[in-house]
Amino acid sequence: MLNQKGQAFDAFKLLIAAVVAGAILVILLSMIGGFMPVGQDPLTVMGQELNKVKKGGVASTSTAVVQFQEGQEYTADAVAQEAGINKGMVVFCCEGVDDPDGKCEGYMFDEHEDAFECNGKTLTVKQNIAGKVRAYCPIGEGKCIIGFKLTRG
Repeated sequence: MLNQKGQAFDAFKLLIAAVVAGAILVILLSMIGGFMPVGQDPLTVMGQELNKVKKGGVASTSTAVVQFQEGQEYTADAVAQEAGINKGMVVFCCEGVDDPDGKCEGYMFDEHEDAFECNGKTLTVKQNIAGKVRAYCPIGEGKCIIGFKLTRG
């Protein structure tokens, strides 16, 4: 009886290894999660959303929350360049922008007039604000549009 090896000890070692591996995984995931930015760069997200829809006919709203910083200015041509679209083919959702498909409804920058100054080609941020970006490119000759939806927290 003194020199018999039980199989239970091997199972116990395996259990200890699994617990240690799980603890290491939790620590690594929490570290990676800590490096995520609070708000994504608006220009990058606008370009990514336009890339998703530039073939036309579909609207896409970002899953990432973007943080617009007071004093920043964005041009529609800079967004077009970020997305690889010809200059002059992108406009911001603002009053007076041609939107026959109604994709700006609920996504107009000037719905938040305290935060933005918008004329379709230029977007000026007047105060810090966070939200999601919407992009839409109509099928045919219309210009692609970029909109904004405030995130409620």
